[in-house]
Amino acid sequence: MESFRMEQDRDLFSPKPYWKEFRFDLTQVPAGEAVTAAEFRIYKSRGVPSHGNSSLHISIYEVAAQHSSRESDLFLLDVQDLRAGTEGWLVFDVTAASNHWSVDQKYNLGLRLYVETDDGESA
Repeated sequence: MESFRMEQDRDLFSPKPYWKEFRFDLTQVPAGEAVTAAEFRIYKSRGVPSHGNSSLHISIYEVAAQHSSRESDLFLLDVQDLRAGTEGWLVFDVTAASNHWSVDQKYNLGLRLYVETDDGESA
């Protein structure tokens, strides 16, 4: 099991889309073994006190295909809504993605995590 901490490299409440991609190596799963469940865990710090009562909509997607001339194809895996002032571990079910990756590593294009504010703006 691997854990990651997503560093905030700019204000989550800026109007531009805020997302991060994460990649995983499942080649160490022994042949004949199956992944029955997979979770993506990320630590959410308390954040900016002035935005503590705002809500955040956090979505995690499997990157299904990448294109040079347009946005990547994404498959929604899990969603969480929470207060911006919340602190602690967030757990997302990414079993569907790990199942695709176990079948064929060429499908392993990673996960994309989006954060949006309660008014629908990308954060």
